[in-house]
Amino acid sequence: MDQLIATIEKNADEEIRVSLREYKGHPFIDIRVYWKPPEGEPGPTKKGVTLNPELFPGLKKAMGALEAALVKAKLIDEES
Repeated sequence: MDQLIATIEKNADEEIRVSLREYKGHPFIDIRVYWKPPEGEPGPTKKGVTLNPELFPGLKKAMGALEAALVKAKLIDEES
């Protein structure tokens, strides 16, 4: 079931990957930093979090609250 959902460039050496994965028959959400070597494919680091999909509604709500706080603090522009 491993499915890459999004890749976000963190810096020249790292990227953040959001994936839907499976381990021992159980699905999970994986948000992880990947290291990009000079040559070859990026590899996962220990920096990340895995979540049970049942926790997604809470994560989505928290991200909405974070977006509102970032807009209010003028750290990002309000999305239309």
